[in-house]
Amino acid sequence: MKTKLILISVSFIIMAIFMTISSCKKDNNDDTTIEVAGIEFTPNVFLDNGAVVGIDADIAAAAMQNAGVSLKLSMADLWQDAYNATLNGPNRALLTVGYSAERKDLFKWAGPTSQGMYGIFEHGNSGYVFPLPIEECKNLPPIAVVKDWMETTTLENLGFNNLVYYDTYKEALDALMNEEIQFIASDFYHLTSSLPPGYYVPNVHVVTRYRTVYYYIAFSKDVSDAVVNSVQNAIETLIKNQSTASIVKQYLPLMPTDYMPGTIQLFTETAPPYSYGTGHDTTRRVEGSSVEMVNEIQARTGYVNKINLSTWEDAYTPPQYLPNSAVFTTARTPEREAMFQWVGPISSNRTFFYTRSNAGFNIETLEQAKALQSIATPKGWFTHDFLINNNFNNIVATAITSQQAFEQLINGEVDALLLTDVDVKWLADINGVAMSELTQHMEALNMNGYIAFSLNTPASTVQEWQNNLDAMKADGTFETIWNKWYDGIPMP
Repeated sequence: MKTKLILISVSFIIMAIFMTISSCKKDNNDDTTIEVAGIEFTPNVFLDNGAVVGIDADIAAAAMQNAGVSLKLSMADLWQDAYNATLNGPNRALLTVGYSAERKDLFKWAGPTSQGMYGIFEHGNSGYVFPLPIEECKNLPPIAVVKDWMETTTLENLGFNNLVYYDTYKEALDALMNEEIQFIASDFYHLTSSLPPGYYVPNVHVVTRYRTVYYYIAFSKDVSDAVVNSVQNAIETLIKNQSTASIVKQYLPLMPTDYMPGTIQLFTETAPPYSYGTGHDTTRRVEGSSVEMVNEIQARTGYVNKINLSTWEDAYTPPQYLPNSAVFTTARTPEREAMFQWVGPISSNRTFFYTRSNAGFNIETLEQAKALQSIATPKGWFTHDFLINNNFNNIVATAITSQQAFEQLINGEVDALLLTDVDVKWLADINGVAMSELTQHMEALNMNGYIAFSLNTPASTVQEWQNNLDAMKADGTFETIWNKWYDGIPMP
């Protein structure tokens, strides 16, 4: 009897251990196959001899297999059907989903697996100069779009009423090529990959670029955090060991490496001397004082992500919602304080009103500045916000870059310019304008520039960057970089 009781006890222990292991497996979804769908979106997802392949398909398959997650790839005919199926679950995932503020709480996310650029393209060339301001694009002839795609909803949210809707991308593209319609809104790489070889350059003209987007794997909400996190970690490993770059090169051999996503998406604008672009194609580089500082901070983390150079509005928007992203050089204003996590300072932003010396203006108060006919400053900058917040009615914020705003002053298009002293000195030097031709008036603002991280970037990442910056200031590296660009100007 005693022996039988021992055997029964051992049996119960073994059964309990088995049930515990089974329960853990179930909790982690280790034994569950994820149904992963995609729609035709060359070169990201498409069918090749019956197999689902493409940049996003290959990266997702490699990451999920490396994470030990079972998956089954399939193609869907319509985006909305695949999207709704993933929303409803269970155990579903969808490829090539643009991460957005509107979608971020609808799914669980792993990525990015690729990067896209949305633009408006013309069949032929009517002479529109790139980039046509987005507001002017609302007056174009009808633009072909695909129902419910992010390319489309972005334009809808911007107030476009000149859109013609199609159920599939093929229908929209056929209408463009058959000259039934003149314009199309599309992802650049999708468009160029979908057109016949050699067709794009002589026949299609880009009118404007209106959004940078990052494509993720979107999981249904029932998929466990453990599974999603393991896939996320696997994607980051593929990025760091250059596996994602190798996959992209298979489909887009000429793709520049600086268009590929990193583990952190970094954004900046053309704003010399802080950040600007040099060279073309394979020699293209992003340079500047802030770029050097950011890259040194990254080097100390052990991995240097590429930097996206874009317009301020395009650079400033993604870090307001995108995980693991940042924009620099960003003035840390009271209005922006709660919008980001901050690392810095990395620059000074002493801001003045400037006029042409022969104009005869005197600006000692804001009221005197308001009495002028016009004041230029780049659209969306903190200087633009300052003028709006102080009820200026003479704002000319049509410039996309500081260079354009500077030209407006030099060409006599405006009475005054509101810009930082560092910006103006640099712009005067590169444009061959003597500082004696300009008059610096009252200081309007004095605040520092920072690296602004999205709120859903891990706090540990932000702290690591701040620690590295503090170490650079302690060991003299920051001072060396600063003096290279701003010798004689006090450090922030």
